[in-house]
Amino acid sequence: MSEPKKPVVRLDPVKPPRRVVKKVMPAQDPIIKLAIRLNEGVNEALRTLIRYRGDLSVMAIEALQSIDLASVALVSVEEKMVRDTTISLPRPLHKKIKKIAEDRGSSMNIIVNTGLAYWLASKGSLSLR
Repeated sequence: MSEPKKPVVRLDPVKPPRRVVKKVMPAQDPIIKLAIRLNEGVNEALRTLIRYRGDLSVMAIEALQSIDLASVALVSVEEKMVRDTTISLPRPLHKKIKKIAEDRGSSMNIIVNTGLAYWLASKGSLSLR
């Protein structure tokens, strides 16, 4: 009787690997950490909202993008301030605030407080006088 045929495996020559094209995610704007001193009323109203809504930086970004910071009346520099709070802003927004502060002869701190005050007032969380 003849021996059963053993299975034969043939090897194909190795083809060079296909070049894999990696999908590149669009670059996000770098984040700038900004330490600000909030005015007491803004801080209190904002902290109350945070308890119910989440992240302070997200709210600050929304506020600073929705208010016309170049034309609204600025909050007083004489208002009592609380200790530093750090917010994270996209670089383009940080540059915009810095330019507005320079144009208005004010500090970035006052511009941020102004934006937050008007935004909080529009939400009914703060009244402006």
